[in-house]
Amino acid sequence: MADNPIKFSYYNSFIYCSSSSAAMSSTYMIFRCLFTVINICFFVFGLSVLSVSVWIHFASIEYRPFMGNRIFTAPMVLIVSAKLSVILGSIGCVGAWFEKKTLLLVYVITMIILFVALLIGVVFIIAFSEKVSVAARKELLLSIRKYPGEEGHDPHNFRKTMNAIQKRLHCCGIDEYRDWFTTDVWAGQTYVPDSCCIEEKVSCGKQIVYNETYGLIYTEGCFNMIQLEINRNLMIIGILAFVLVFVEGFSIVSALGLFCFLRQRDSYV
Repeated sequence: MADNPIKFSYYNSFIYCSSSSAAMSSTYMIFRCLFTVINICFFVFGLSVLSVSVWIHFASIEYRPFMGNRIFTAPMVLIVSAKLSVILGSIGCVGAWFEKKTLLLVYVITMIILFVALLIGVVFIIAFSEKVSVAARKELLLSIRKYPGEEGHDPHNFRKTMNAIQKRLHCCGIDEYRDWFTTDVWAGQTYVPDSCCIEEKVSCGKQIVYNETYGLIYTEGCFNMIQLEINRNLMIIGILAFVLVFVEGFSIVSALGLFCFLRQRDSYV
């Protein structure tokens, strides 16, 4: 007796749907596992970036009294991005584990916004680093002219900060030690702060003349050394930011794939 064509058709349809469902389930599990692993890495990397950014931020605070807030923009951008990355990593893991499409959609939208903002921030930092350097040098030279002396009123802690930098970096002045000769408090005198001295003693900075230091003080300016430190920090920030952007790109793609599979799967239910 011939098989019923209607039963045969239903049987084939059942087999096709079953195989399609199994394939979809297998692909979904791959996306789910991949997405979870990426977000765990994203979470850990976000914590690492946050730690490094906070360290760079506090390491740069020493320059705040005479360089304004310009150099704090880069670390703060990365700190905010890293904090959001940690939060988003958690949201992504929860959304994937509990199969919450709403959380995944929030994750994707927020991640795209963060991706674009971080990319713009990195480009901005690289593009304007030279302008920031020129502006900072002018501010430093202006601050030296208004140096309050060893006992004068120092509302912005410039004296304390500059002395600490000159001791730590073994430098004197901005471009050279003669920058101190333009200071208002020592008008007409060839004095430098005692923090410029190789062996610091009371009034040791007043024992030099215009073209002769007698080997008592450091003669190299501080600005190049400060700039080297800032550029090193910016390079670290730039590398971390690009890696963060790269990881975010993978996270967005995997989240979109997971969201689409969940939506397609639910449409069969």
